Amino acid sequence: MSIRYSLIILLLALCCFSQESYAQKAKLKVAQTYYDQFDFKTAIEIYRDILSNPKFENDTTTLRLAADCEFKLAQFAQAEALLTRLNALPTANTEDMHRLADVYKIQGKYLEAVDTYRKILLKNPKDEIALEYSETPDFANKLRKDSTMYELKNSEINSASCDFAPGFFVNGKLIFSSSRGLGVGARRNYNWNEQPYLNNYLASIGSDSSLSNVVVMGSDINSRYHEGTVTYSPSDNLLYFTRNNLLNGNVKKSKDGRLYLGIYYGETSSGGNVSDLKPFPFNNKEYTLQHPTLTSSGKKMFFSSNKPGGFGGMDLYFSIKENDAWQEPKNMGEKINSPGDDVFPFIINDSTLYFSSNGRLGLGGLDIFYVQLNGDTVVQNLGYPANSAYDDFGLVFFPNEITGYLVSNRPGGKGDDDIYEFRISPPDFINIKGRVVDAATLIPLKNALVTITNQDGSVVQALTDDQGIYTLTAPYKSFVKIEGEKKDYENGNVELATNPRSTDYTASDIVLKKVSFLATGKVVYDVDGSPAPGAIVRLRDKTGMQLDSCYVKEDGSYKLALEDNKEYILEAYKKDYVLLTKDVSSKSNGQRFVNTDFRLFKLEKGTVVRLDNIYYDYGKSDIRSDAAQELNKLVRILQDNPTMKIELSSHTDARGGDAYNLKLSDARAASAVKYINSQGIDASRLVAKGYGETKLLNRCANNVQCSDEEHQFNRRTEFKILDI
Repeated sequence: MSIRYSLIILLLALCCFSQESYAQKAKLKVAQTYYDQFDFKTAIEIYRDILSNPKFENDTTTLRLAADCEFKLAQFAQAEALLTRLNALPTANTEDMHRLADVYKIQGKYLEAVDTYRKILLKNPKDEIALEYSETPDFANKLRKDSTMYELKNSEINSASCDFAPGFFVNGKLIFSSSRGLGVGARRNYNWNEQPYLNNYLASIGSDSSLSNVVVMGSDINSRYHEGTVTYSPSDNLLYFTRNNLLNGNVKKSKDGRLYLGIYYGETSSGGNVSDLKPFPFNNKEYTLQHPTLTSSGKKMFFSSNKPGGFGGMDLYFSIKENDAWQEPKNMGEKINSPGDDVFPFIINDSTLYFSSNGRLGLGGLDIFYVQLNGDTVVQNLGYPANSAYDDFGLVFFPNEITGYLVSNRPGGKGDDDIYEFRISPPDFINIKGRVVDAATLIPLKNALVTITNQDGSVVQALTDDQGIYTLTAPYKSFVKIEGEKKDYENGNVELATNPRSTDYTASDIVLKKVSFLATGKVVYDVDGSPAPGAIVRLRDKTGMQLDSCYVKEDGSYKLALEDNKEYILEAYKKDYVLLTKDVSSKSNGQRFVNTDFRLFKLEKGTVVRLDNIYYDYGKSDIRSDAAQELNKLVRILQDNPTMKIELSSHTDARGGDAYNLKLSDARAASAVKYINSQGIDASRLVAKGYGETKLLNRCANNVQCSDEEHQFNRRTEFKILDI
């Protein structure tokens, strides 16, 4: 064959190939037109036709777009097959691998998803999403572990179409969005799902949170395009909602011809009519603003947007209203926003933000997450079955944060997206892990005792290990106080706020301060000497300024740090009991512990308190020096409780004549009152009373043989509260 002939054959072949290639490019262009119009059903037919040609079956762009169409049409098995082919090509990128991992998760193929994430790390070791999944290969089991805490029920108001975006309104009403085909624009179908454009509807909320009595809202809120997520501000009677950028019939499309979403608002009536409709001032025809949610004051709005400069596809933003004007929105930052889409925010009790994301560790599709805005801003997955392998989003809660609604397209519903009635049942127990460290060095402390006191008064305790770590399982309650103690250290504690959504918590470090001197002792009830847990011991300086305080533990003990070489006042108090104070000193006496005990007695009329160690010389009524020291304690009580009036009584044993004993006890009581009066206590607050042997406390009456100890028990000085 001549060279010239060979060249002619080659040119003819190239010409044929060029014509075929041109035809494929034309098909791609047509498919792209349908794709841009969200008509994925028509676009995928063209892509399938292109890929059926052996010469183009591995075309990267076609495979990528075809897989995206299959994904958007929820045809995940087909999407998986295309993405598997795509990722086998050297032209595939990590985005293609992420999409394959997403498809695996949606189908519950979690092992395959983790394997794909690990392959992503080989290409990009810094990929945050891939790293998180690779380091938590059992993520699905972890997210499913609290499944018994949640109950979901498909709402009666769902239709065979798309029902989503629930939002609370006035008078026990809920507004939601649906494509069920009623109201404005009902006859026009949206290319993506071939369902009517979304309109907003009203539903009634029953006492059991069930929904009923669905009514389509009017043309003052619904348009010929999409309307969605609403939030209501009672303070100024404004309803905010999402819609395509359309106002007063004027459509605002982007430069590339797309019709994005914006936030609109207006004054509303109890029936849902909206007037004087306005656009949120930061709407932009070149990108979307959607899914508004407001704090209780109506002065702070959270929403989702794909405006330039974010951390992913859709990011969460907030704007503050000052002087009736919304301020420039601010991105909520990378602690909350992910590399994926973060959408459908909902703020509850001005503190907890719920939202959905496909850019965090989840079961598949969109998962629902929450973050405490007033805490450490750690984003947490709500877990199964609130989340599934499908899209779960649009959660709204009643103020109790236990009952509410969410949206899911999981199997078993009535249509596309369905609204589910949602309830959280708090767990019986929670698991708490934490650490105890030295305040000065932050070195972990071994064998520190960690205690949680339960509501019934019982305690849960654990010792820290070599790394200062403890683990405790305690009955669930919304607020937990965790106390730590160790010899030679001042007691410390941390407070842990829990919620019914989780069973596992990591508490902040308990920091213990090493001290040279400690005030220790016990606080007990006078009536029987039993411990008085819950009483407060306060430490004051000599001017009365409070320096520190602590709660008395279950065994009645307390512990407070003292500085070296100082004088203090210790104060013991419990509601409905008499305030008691004592002087203590840390001036060096060779002792590192200053032990001071308190006996609490009821602050009520008729309470009788025995004074110990009030002794008199035989047959005398003079106040001895040792008795004066004990009476000074009563003086202190009267000083600390300046409205209290008392009867001070003296009692004898049965030995000696009755009349003699009565006269002697009268004299002793009078002497005690005189002494107390001499210490500055007004005489009008004091009554002296001698009872002789008329109120014996044991069997030792006249002519009964008793030991000296038994007789001593009856020789006592008491006081009774006459008035408070």
